[in-house]
Amino acid sequence: MRKSITKTTSQLKTQLNGIHELVNQIEKKHTQSIQNIRNWLLATEEVLKALNLPESSKFAVKRATLSSFIPNSRNRKKEFLQLGASTLTDAQHDLWEVYTPYATILDNSTTLIEQLLTVIYQTKQFKYDTNEDFTKFLEQLWSFCCNHEQLKGVSSQILSMINQSDVLIIMAEKIAIESL
Repeated sequence: MRKSITKTTSQLKTQLNGIHELVNQIEKKHTQSIQNIRNWLLATEEVLKALNLPESSKFAVKRATLSSFIPNSRNRKKEFLQLGASTLTDAQHDLWEVYTPYATILDNSTTLIEQLLTVIYQTKQFKYDTNEDFTKFLEQLWSFCCNHEQLKGVSSQILSMINQSDVLIIMAEKIAIESL
């Protein structure tokens, strides 16, 4: 079974959002900023390992570089902060390179799902009853799309990019119940 694109992009986005606080710490020259960068690198490495992405090794190497750094001058704190900022810049770039293809797939599939929903709204075949299980309702909509002669192609295209669970998650986020 394929990985969940929505889960993957969410986890990667969370790690990217963590960079802001680390940059703020470097700007303020906090003594813990290097340790916090190391912790962020480890957390990012763990996320990537859990997603079975080989890019996790890049973050392990960056962590090792930070851990083994020995400053050359008397201004140790400044050298550590410079290395931390440089390492963080490289790590952000590497993480962005991992994130972008997943985000593109998610955006493309979301666009197609929104198109399917627009067609569903026009059919006027579906009405959501608040007593009905919302997940079952979404499954009925998706089944309609997969079985409808004119919508099959788009449905197949969506499934070539993401799994059915992601389809239902995106449908749940994008559906306008009042348009049914």
